[in-house]
Amino acid sequence: MTIRTRVACVAVSNGNIVLMDKRIPSYFNYQQLTPPGGGVELHETLEDACIREMDEETGLIIEKPILRGIVSYINHANQDHALTAFFVTHHVQGELMTKEPEKHIPRWVALTELKLNGRVPEYYQECIRILLYEPAFLNARFEWNKPGMNDKFTWTIM
Repeated sequence: MTIRTRVACVAVSNGNIVLMDKRIPSYFNYQQLTPPGGGVELHETLEDACIREMDEETGLIIEKPILRGIVSYINHANQDHALTAFFVTHHVQGELMTKEPEKHIPRWVALTELKLNGRVPEYYQECIRILLYEPAFLNARFEWNKPGMNDKFTWTIM
């Protein structure tokens, strides 16, 4: 088993954040809205990966991403484990574009409506709240398909 390194970004502009509408039915977060992000490439810094992924997924150009947390994603069924570094930036330029419509569609979501949006999972609502408004560094774990848990998805913020 290898542990993958990933990044995610909460990009804030004019009271909105960018979230991705997940379109692949086999994903555990199918039809949910989640922060954009992806894998870190060989010899790439976490910050550079964050900037690249935001451009690749949304067309937005970001600057000065600040590391604000780490989330462990653990899928026990297929021995998959990823560590995702979560960044926040308020330096956002460009127009939102759909670059991979078969995978996900980027959407602006008003911060004031985040809790009312049923497509933003509670665990991401809480992570985003901590990332944006709390001084603490986010440390969280998302797990699913854990033996003895009846395929239940669980999340914990430490």
